[in-house]
Amino acid sequence: WICIPKITTMFATLGRRTALHAARRTAQQQAKRRMGGGAAAPEWTGIDKVVRGYFPKDEDMVVAISGGYLGLFILFKIKGALSGSPEIEEAAPVAAAPAASAGEIPDIDSEEFGAFLESEENVAKLVESFEK
Repeated sequence: WICIPKITTMFATLGRRTALHAARRTAQQQAKRRMGGGAAAPEWTGIDKVVRGYFPKDEDMVVAISGGYLGLFILFKIKGALSGSPEIEEAAPVAAAPAASAGEIPDIDSEEFGAFLESEENVAKLVESFEK
């Protein structure tokens, strides 16, 4: 008669061994990935062939293109500095707003507002207008 804990241990050991062997077999069967470098260099034609004659590697092309853009940027900056900045015309003065009538509260930005606040009655009007 076989004890139940022994059967359980036997099946657990068998399951672990099977899983271990399967994992090893799968790892051996998988091909290693290699990133680039395995393909032959492409045959360039036309303008690409001429440019690749001077800059054969991709890194050389990146440096050349970046240098070209930097050169254009510097040329435009120098051109702007030599030509000078255009003179800015001053804006025409804005016409003054009409003075407030006797019963109205003047605009806060106007010069009349300071004189308006000198009277206690006007301050009371202003406070009432805020409460509305």
